[in-house]
Amino acid sequence: MTNNFDELDSPEMEYKHLDIEVVRKMVPTYSSQKLCEMIVCDRYFGCYREIAVMCMEELAQRRTNGDTFPFEKTIDESYKSLPELNLNNFNIRDILQQAIRNQK
Repeated sequence: MTNNFDELDSPEMEYKHLDIEVVRKMVPTYSSQKLCEMIVCDRYFGCYREIAVMCMEELAQRRTNGDTFPFEKTIDESYKSLPELNLNNFNIRDILQQAIRNQK
């Protein structure tokens, strides 16, 4: 089985900065599932808290407007399904490979 992780080390890979303002404009267009996934990413990796807050605000507004999507349950279940991070021996490649195996 081959993977594309080696591409991440390639000098041809262009780093693109995450533009918070672009995300802010796009949040209302995202599905509730995608918003939950973005929140889980913040909780798991501890980054982009501002985006997670925007997503929670959008989900709360949708709930106020009558949406019944179970976002609390979705976030909890998604987070619990992820492998535990061991920051003492952190290797993102191992984490991603384990996550891929869990999806099969």
